[in-house]
Amino acid sequence: MTSLIAWLDASTEDQRRMREIVNLFSERESRDELGIGQVRDALSDMLWPGTSTLFTRARYFLFIPWCFRAAAEARSNIDKATGLADQYERRLIRALVDAGEKDGVIGANIGAALKNLPSTLYWGGMRTHGIVNEATITRDDAIAAEVERAHARRPSAPEVQYVDEVVHWHVGAFHSTLPTVPKAFPAEAPDGFAMPYGEAAWLRDRMLANSPETMLEYALTNRPEKTSSVPWDDPVLMAADGERASIMRDARRFSILMNSAALVYNLLLAEAYEDAGFDRVPNPVDDYRARLDEWAATPTLADDLASWDRETFWSRVHFQNPNVSHRTRRFIDRWIELLGVADIRRIGDNLDIRAFIRGRETEHKRGQARLTNKRLLQAWLGASGSRPLVYRWPQLSPVLHDIHDGLDRVDA
Repeated sequence: MTSLIAWLDASTEDQRRMREIVNLFSERESRDELGIGQVRDALSDMLWPGTSTLFTRARYFLFIPWCFRAAAEARSNIDKATGLADQYERRLIRALVDAGEKDGVIGANIGAALKNLPSTLYWGGMRTHGIVNEATITRDDAIAAEVERAHARRPSAPEVQYVDEVVHWHVGAFHSTLPTVPKAFPAEAPDGFAMPYGEAAWLRDRMLANSPETMLEYALTNRPEKTSSVPWDDPVLMAADGERASIMRDARRFSILMNSAALVYNLLLAEAYEDAGFDRVPNPVDDYRARLDEWAATPTLADDLASWDRETFWSRVHFQNPNVSHRTRRFIDRWIELLGVADIRRIGDNLDIRAFIRGRETEHKRGQARLTNKRLLQAWLGASGSRPLVYRWPQLSPVLHDIHDGLDRVDA
């Protein structure tokens, strides 16, 4: 039976989170097969607040308010302005493609038929970073506020004196210092994603104001290397200190140690897949045994297992997300304990470890467990969440470099 997600009466933020989940599950290497996603997301939010796996480029943080503002200035009716803002977000696709942009254009392949508009993907980040005036404002309220800003009568003196809400409403939905909408936007976007200095500085300042003492703050003031595949190997970010550096070390340890659970899980899938006679994926057992051997050669494993202060780690995680489940914590703690007493070079053959992973899949996925559901096993494509966690780094890195490129422009 086809799996459906019904949006029903969900808030904008709930919808954004669900789209992010759908996005993660559409990338086979990012699936949360063993139920550690709550911890992954808590670490991601501690490192990079107001970010998402749905982000592509930095200038969308300006494109979206500009689409709303331009639509509101063109239409005094809220419903018509809402429809025009929708059209403007779709029109922007062609403008960016015409400007020569190839990477990061939301909707580049599907064009105006795009269902998930940039504003739905970026709205949570816009709230966090104060680009919208109120953290709880919805997209519908935002266009109404922009129409009021563009067309409402200036309040009389008594209104200014006694009805503060009227004055506040008329400033619009977005930060009062939002850069001016460019001429011919969104039909034209000649600079594409390239941000002039003023825009880059404005966005940097909004993000800095709402991410104090985080790794995001550090990365906004110290440009990371473009070639860094994970943040903890970046020579610039490695120079950070304090709590944010400690969180990064937690994130690195969690990624490395829990990756072994994912690799054992995929090894079990590979064995079951071959035993069932399926052959679309070539030599999966050999592949995962080789990957486990490579993991066992990680130089920091012994120190990570012996010296990790997991009580402090869990304190941080639960402070960020008090709703992390007891079952999730129990699974993670028990896995680390098993690694601590196992022969690291042979965890794929360790009977206790294999049984534990089988049990976790059953507990977490129940009837959707691949190891016991032959139909789902046959549909396996050779990788189910087998890569190490990277905490939104592939999506965030282009955003950071867009900002730094803008700050370095000669028009400063």
